Amino acid sequence: MNSRLGAAIAAVIGILGLICAFDGSTLWSLSPPAALADSCPYGKSKGAEGGLYGSNRFHKPFGDDYFGEAGEELIQEMKALNIENYLRYLTSQGHMAGTKQDLEQAEYLQKLWLEQGLDQVKLQPYEVQLSHPNLEKPNKVYLIDEEGEVKFTSTIIEEPIDEVEYDDSIPPAFLAFSPAGTIITDELVYVNYGRYEDFQQVESMGIKIKDRVVIAKFGKIFRGDKVQNAQRFNASGVILYTDPQDYHPESDTGGAAYPNSFWLPGSGIQRGSIIWHDGDPTTPYYPSVDGAYRVPEEETDTPRIPAHTLSYNDARKLLVNMGGSEAPESWRGRLNITYRMGPKLARTGWKLKLEVNNIKRVVPTYNVIGMIRGSEEPDRYVMLGNHRDSWTFGSCDPSSATAVQIELVRSFGQLLEKGWRPRRSLVFASWGAGEYGFFGPWEWVEEYLKVFEMRTVAYLNVDLAIVYTYNLQISATPLLHKIIREATKKTPAPDKSLGYNTLWDHWTDRFRASSPALMDYNMASTSEHSPFYQRIGVPASYMVWEINFDELDWSDYPLYHTTFEDFNAMKNILDPEFRYHLSLGQLWGLMAIGLADAEILPMDLEDEITMLRRMLEGLQEEYGQALKERGLSLTHVERTIDGFADVARDFSSRIRKICDLPSLLARQLNDQIIALEKCYIDAEGSTYRPHMKNKMFGTDNFNQYSSWLAPAVRDALWQATHCQGPCHFQWQMVEKEIAALQYIINSALLTIKDIQNL
Repeated sequence: MNSRLGAAIAAVIGILGLICAFDGSTLWSLSPPAALADSCPYGKSKGAEGGLYGSNRFHKPFGDDYFGEAGEELIQEMKALNIENYLRYLTSQGHMAGTKQDLEQAEYLQKLWLEQGLDQVKLQPYEVQLSHPNLEKPNKVYLIDEEGEVKFTSTIIEEPIDEVEYDDSIPPAFLAFSPAGTIITDELVYVNYGRYEDFQQVESMGIKIKDRVVIAKFGKIFRGDKVQNAQRFNASGVILYTDPQDYHPESDTGGAAYPNSFWLPGSGIQRGSIIWHDGDPTTPYYPSVDGAYRVPEEETDTPRIPAHTLSYNDARKLLVNMGGSEAPESWRGRLNITYRMGPKLARTGWKLKLEVNNIKRVVPTYNVIGMIRGSEEPDRYVMLGNHRDSWTFGSCDPSSATAVQIELVRSFGQLLEKGWRPRRSLVFASWGAGEYGFFGPWEWVEEYLKVFEMRTVAYLNVDLAIVYTYNLQISATPLLHKIIREATKKTPAPDKSLGYNTLWDHWTDRFRASSPALMDYNMASTSEHSPFYQRIGVPASYMVWEINFDELDWSDYPLYHTTFEDFNAMKNILDPEFRYHLSLGQLWGLMAIGLADAEILPMDLEDEITMLRRMLEGLQEEYGQALKERGLSLTHVERTIDGFADVARDFSSRIRKICDLPSLLARQLNDQIIALEKCYIDAEGSTYRPHMKNKMFGTDNFNQYSSWLAPAVRDALWQATHCQGPCHFQWQMVEKEIAALQYIINSALLTIKDIQNL
């Protein structure tokens, strides 16, 4: 080698050394080549050499390791037996929101979490309007003959299995937020599942809904949407019941019910809320705190017609007394009767009496909020939430998840004792009044809205851990898809005798609700993640062990919200060894560690691109022709998505090229990432549903259990395509919402652009 060549090589090496020695912002501008990036994955030099959490045992994760030794410790620490014992306590009595039992469990949790080692735990009450049954005048349905004699009265509570009467912690049959009222009529109309299309079909048969009581099966869609549909068609009242077709399909062939199977006994009564706007209806958009303005009752957007719930034993008595033509074959249940449409009762002079005596009152509900403070970024929050209240014992909903959450807190407390502390803060939330419409989290988010929209990294929600134990159902906004995938690969399989080593193996091998995809974006309004993605655009996830959707078609499980949803149902039938509880808890905890500890948040912008493409394809497939006929298109939206994809890939590429990462630059990059999905929030909300602020993720307008991507555009398109006449305004709103969709995507694009290049 001659001296001139050697000097040149030395100079190149020196320059490369200087580049890697520069601070991150300089490197960010220089954009070094991929070859250099491969030798310097972000954070590697710092993570490998230092950054200890007060103990030599726990190193900060770096590179592709998002969990580190803390993740391994957490997996080993969590115990299924502890979860079982917590669930036994939680299901020892009913604990409906607004009751003394609700407060008892909140105080128990506050004391326990402090003992388990959280840095801070507080009990936070909100004074919210709740709806309770009148215990002196329980709600009932009657059949009265032509002489005025009562021939049938509906039951108010289930038949106890062990012949021991239920205590006063169990409410009688009611649907929360049904207004009080009494209807006496000789007309009853069968409307199948009470879907919008079911009501349309009834009217197409020549049977008018107006001023008549309707009876519908539970299932398929949210119960509140059934009542709202009845109001849309001007019904006078609603009766909902659990048909054995959905809740005990073996009933007509001699199949056993609970406690010998998971099927619902004939006396089972499903309770639940029928409110369709989440949060306290008297304080929309604002928290229910001292001094809050409360909307007058007549101005609240709540149900206006009486509604009640029946067991299928009681529903049979009504259905066999209905006249009219036979129901379509696809509408018939499994009560072994002739299903008829009505409207007249079969016996002349007989009448139906629907009597609802619910009471609305403002009472306290309690959130329990605990925190582990972060060591480096204490003002960045990774939140783990579950609602605590139940209509009855709640062994599935929600106490299976509450029990897991308690064990997760205990295990994190043990990690703290061993010297671990996360980079960012972990916040644990046990919400009050979740069953009523997610009141606890909505009021909390509304109170802390300006804080959380800036500081929250992610919200990890588990409403209930176990419905069944076939496979996981996971919904999440795109920024959380990566950490979910990586965490399942580290989580042990719940039952290795099935041939799986990791939860990833189990999850990816078996049929899922979202098959063939692993996850969906079905955030909808199914649980407490609702205010986090809907008001402040926080990346959110929802997880639960579910049925085999390739074989079964449940919208909810057979014992749902009944007194039979007790500890024995879980211990003797669903998850006797609590393996699946444990597995979900380990996954939940690993996700939290990855998001709280990783130097750069493990959020892949490619997942956001995939979602945007899928959203656009869905709109084009369903409404492309209608738009074309009106001279409209999604071309500008498509171009903006293309631009977003270019910027997102550039962002990810530049992160990969960073050799060393100063903490300030890491903070800047992470802030760009967590701001991305916040761009989907529009203060105006949807034209037709202004309470829905997220214009990318939202609920199906006719089923809050289901979701729409680009919900404001879909709202407008539905209105326009179902409009009769010129419909100028409706199509103007379509054009407006398409422009708004383009705007929020472009906002996301600008958010992740190079911060040094406006």
